[in-house]
Amino acid sequence: MLTLRNITGLALCAALWATAPATAQTLRPSDIVAGEIRQGWRTEDGTIMAALHLRLARNWITYWRHPGESGIPPRLDLSGSDNLAGARLHWPAPRLFTKAGYLSIGYADELVLPLELTPARRGQPIGLRMALSIGVCDDVCIPVDMDFAVALDGRGGPDRAIRQALARQPASARAAGLSDLSCEFQPARKGMHLTARWTIPQQPGDEFILLEMPDSAWRVQTMPTTRAGGQLSGQAMLHARKGQVAAIDRSAIRMTLITQDGTFEHQGCSLTR
Repeated sequence: MLTLRNITGLALCAALWATAPATAQTLRPSDIVAGEIRQGWRTEDGTIMAALHLRLARNWITYWRHPGESGIPPRLDLSGSDNLAGARLHWPAPRLFTKAGYLSIGYADELVLPLELTPARRGQPIGLRMALSIGVCDDVCIPVDMDFAVALDGRGGPDRAIRQALARQPASARAAGLSDLSCEFQPARKGMHLTARWTIPQQPGDEFILLEMPDSAWRVQTMPTTRAGGQLSGQAMLHARKGQVAAIDRSAIRMTLITQDGTFEHQGCSLTR
């Protein structure tokens, strides 16, 4: 469930920081990343379409909502905001990177992340307060915390950067040729092993499938993607969080294929005809 206190990818990856401490101590976050909130506009539905805009130093990356095989997903805390009833993040398609021998998923140069904000009192400004925690990586990886406070009234005109980011959201997996899929669940020590098998033509370069659960009761440990002929298999270990009894809604599992040429999504363990 999307909350204002902790908006993250639903699948959290363990923090694997391959850092050189002495080098990392000489780095200042302000030399690596700068950020701002883009004002945006008011939509026909009454929401405000703003954006978080991060600019990164050369060769540095930051992570998508799920970092891949290593890294930390971004955390956005909007709980201090005024007149904010809800928020939806529109993630643009990320890229694959190899860092310290692991496949990471994220963005180089910059990230424009559209924020669709619903006011509690329609037509009135939103006092947005955001506490942002991200990871940034080059040869070393460091955590960065940033705070933003801005009044959003939605009176700005069309914002080209935000519109371009909205246009770069992942496409349907059918566009990449997905013709069949299945999910297999196998009990494992302290959890469940999930394999999602896609019948899909081979894509250029690396292929990586990420599996995300519909609620935070599950911790998802990403495993390597494998291909055998026309079948691509994404795998994950599912661990129920301590003190929570979690059922699995197969129709709500989100699957994302990230390739050299594009990002493709499908929800659920079957294809609707």
